[in-house]
Amino acid sequence: MIKLYGFELSFPVNRVRLCLNAMEVEYEFIRINPLAGENQTDDYLKINPGAKIPTIDDNGYTLFESNAIMKYLCRKYKSDFYPDGIKVQADVDKWLDYIAIHLGNGYGKVLFNKFLAKLVGAEVDEQSLKDGYSFIERYLGIIDQQLATSTFVTGDTMTIADFCLLSTVDPSEAIEINMNDYPNVKAWQTKLIKESFYTDMHVSFVTTFEDLKPLLEK
Repeated sequence: MIKLYGFELSFPVNRVRLCLNAMEVEYEFIRINPLAGENQTDDYLKINPGAKIPTIDDNGYTLFESNAIMKYLCRKYKSDFYPDGIKVQADVDKWLDYIAIHLGNGYGKVLFNKFLAKLVGAEVDEQSLKDGYSFIERYLGIIDQQLATSTFVTGDTMTIADFCLLSTVDPSEAIEINMNDYPNVKAWQTKLIKESFYTDMHVSFVTTFEDLKPLLEK
């Protein structure tokens, strides 16, 4: 059975969970809480020397980086979520990188400065927080334009690019992003959150976030 090492608040981890859930692949989730330094242990550094999450262990074969993991899983289980064809895959890769690098950077800055900085004893960087919101406004707007003419991120079928986007925008309500400003993303999101592969991931995200709230209010 595949082991997935991660933390419920991490959208790179959650995109892999969405992928596994959608493919109905049974896996073991092993919690690695970076807020508690669990990603810095000797055992974890052996499988991910960069101390990042997620990492998978597939019967002794370890792999990190969420997008690489999703591609591996699709190839292993022969899933159309990463469809065949050099140009089709290039389109998926394009949006994977765009979402992870640009939009994900914005969400990461906001989440860290609004919530996580306090938990790790770091100073809130107001400029970084402002930049994060600016990145979200800019890059989510471009995705909204893409979804104006496309059922899913890359076309008429769901791919791992959709898992990447869905996990990234999942905290939007928590960080006070008004999704009404992005009607096409909102319509796309409303459709996908009804799917069973989303529910388990989202419930654990909300539960973990609620568990941390008392620490944030101290």
